[in-house]
Amino acid sequence: MTRRSDWTNATPPSHMVGHVLRPEEYLSRARYDFAAPDERLSPWVERYWSSRWSLGADRFAVATLDDPSVHLTAERGGVQRAGVDGSGVWVTGPITRGRFDVTLFADGSVVGVKFRLGGTLAFTDASLAAVRDATVPAASWFESADGLADLPGAATEAAPLLDAWLLSRSPRSPDGFVAFQRALTELADPAVTRLDALAGRTHTSVRSLQRLFHRFLGVGPKRMLLRARVSDAVAAIDRGWTGSWAELASTYGWFDQAHFIRDFRQITGHTPAAYAASRRANQWGAGEGT
Repeated sequence: MTRRSDWTNATPPSHMVGHVLRPEEYLSRARYDFAAPDERLSPWVERYWSSRWSLGADRFAVATLDDPSVHLTAERGGVQRAGVDGSGVWVTGPITRGRFDVTLFADGSVVGVKFRLGGTLAFTDASLAAVRDATVPAASWFESADGLADLPGAATEAAPLLDAWLLSRSPRSPDGFVAFQRALTELADPAVTRLDALAGRTHTSVRSLQRLFHRFLGVGPKRMLLRARVSDAVAAIDRGWTGSWAELASTYGWFDQAHFIRDFRQITGHTPAAYAASRRANQWGAGEGT
């Protein structure tokens, strides 16, 4: 079992796109780029990323596992999702309602800042719970964010401008951030499958953990544990899992197959079998066209 602190899919080079389901299909439709932030920002910013596409008359649905990260994005052209009217500069909060679905069409681009878990509190006191499962105009969180609408379309080109903009906000680690990071480190261990085990690892109470996670994530630790286990199972399927679903469930901490299938479908929108079959079909379809 290999749970990654980045919670990403496992198949290179698609692992850098985060939690996109069927990442190879996504990378065949869009050009993905990423860049590291200035080292002074690295405690709070994980990476800058970008996606560019030119799909003509096609429409392509991108499905992502629920993501507790906060993303600041400058979006242009053909991109659509529930509650957001296309181009603009946005903040998307932690996603907890299963999949996050976006439709790409025509020509377009997105340049984003992926904050480390809890990292936004170094820049703003805005409530994470207030943007859970929501996308809001970035100006409601960050002054002068509208100026990011003119960023270059590739992360490597936008990185210096994003560095300067974020550093101008004089970030500082908020109280409790070190304790929260310690809890995340323990959560990354696949042996931790229960909240009381995480509390024991961090020498704190379950209630204290709940307060810590709600402050820095807007999401409770129990949800994070479930998400981590499903992410591990998705990554195993992406690597070509050949065992039974009961064996996969047992490997990642479920006591029975029925609960595993229920939780997998809750997070991904698919049963394990349907997800695996869809990946195989897309791989074969891509192979036939080459």
